[in-house]
Amino acid sequence: MLYRVAMVSLILCLPAMAQAAAPPAVDCAQCRAICREGAKPYQNDLGDVVVEPAHKNKDAQAAFIDARRKDPAFGGPDVAGAVDAYKRAVLLDNDNAQYRNYLAAALLWAGRVDEAIYNLEQANNLVPSEPKFVVNLGYAHHRRGDETRALLYYTRALMLDARNLRARLFLGYALEMLGYRDEAITELKKVLVQDPANDGAKAGLRRLGVVVVPMPMAPPAPQAPAPR
Repeated sequence: MLYRVAMVSLILCLPAMAQAAAPPAVDCAQCRAICREGAKPYQNDLGDVVVEPAHKNKDAQAAFIDARRKDPAFGGPDVAGAVDAYKRAVLLDNDNAQYRNYLAAALLWAGRVDEAIYNLEQANNLVPSEPKFVVNLGYAHHRRGDETRALLYYTRALMLDARNLRARLFLGYALEMLGYRDEAITELKKVLVQDPANDGAKAGLRRLGVVVVPMPMAPPAPQAPAPR
């Protein structure tokens, strides 16, 4: 409960913070690092089950399989073909939030950010309780250049799932981009507490001048004595 109150307070304070101290200009290398990190998680965060129980349109499934085969995010050669195939899947099964999520990922790959945001908004409307759609929507707004709106979506995703690593990692990145160094460090350190091997959090902390000390390894479990 206290976490939610704190995050809501942060959201309410953002406009005043922005007026009180304009953040420094966005560093291009910083943005490239964040975009590289953001391109990965679609493979990890789209979800294993793309056909929900209520969505068994065979033609839509065939279009989706065709799209995955073409999608560069999964080793395919043709992002434009993937976009067209995902669109066919969505047309045939319009209420399938996952199909829209994959379509948005391909649209972002193709640089069609506004279309991606539209489809992620539709996915989020279909399944408001799914944090991965909210995180992806935040990342799409980052790609549009709206870091404040991205931060709001990452915060909302954490309200849905406080242990969502990608939401917290990207929240740290957004705070970094907006110039809130201390808050960014706090969030990135929380990522490492949950996932000590997280390279994205380590890279973010190094960008912010924080020395990342390896977490101590747990001592080995005592061995049971050999039977006599």
